[in-house]
Amino acid sequence: MNSRSLIAALVAGITSCAIVPQATAATIVADTVLDYFDSGTGPMAGPYGGTFPGTYPVAVPLSYATDGNESTFVSLPTRSFLTLGFGTGYVFDGPGLDLFVSEVGGASETADVFISSDFGGTFTFLGVATTATVSGFDFASIGYTSNVNAVKVVGLDAFGGSPGFDLAFVKGLEGSSVVIPEPATMALLSLGLLGIAASARRRKS
Repeated sequence: MNSRSLIAALVAGITSCAIVPQATAATIVADTVLDYFDSGTGPMAGPYGGTFPGTYPVAVPLSYATDGNESTFVSLPTRSFLTLGFGTGYVFDGPGLDLFVSEVGGASETADVFISSDFGGTFTFLGVATTATVSGFDFASIGYTSNVNAVKVVGLDAFGGSPGFDLAFVKGLEGSSVVIPEPATMALLSLGLLGIAASARRRKS
């Protein structure tokens, strides 16, 4: 391959990485807290929750809802909400279910789930997550075609030993998520392109 062809190939590679992020087989976790609101309807000031099985309700960090752990949770009593973002990519409408919201316990707690494509600037109602399970949602069920980068979970009740919806995690379905290329990867591709261009100029001079 001559230098001109190689440069063209690198340009195409950089462009494809910037426009169409690479698919990944790994499930993506909502790992970033964008917003939290304590409605004051719980038995103590939030955030509270705990571990299941374990101790609850106790004061907990909001990271209990972003660590991907099925046994740690943040309780969201009536009108309390937590908005989580995806720090490593986004979730889109793939085949079947696209988003999972986990609730631990088993006292009929429910929550409204909203999705956003502008990091929580605006939201669209997706559905209701239920108790003691991982509720799955299909974006196609509401005709949603944009890439989702934030999810808002709003508690609807104050049931259970740790009153409210006990949010353990939010995840994108395997095969539905993408990973945005690391800035370092883009920088290396750019440096390689510049190096080839410089080498070509030296050969011509």
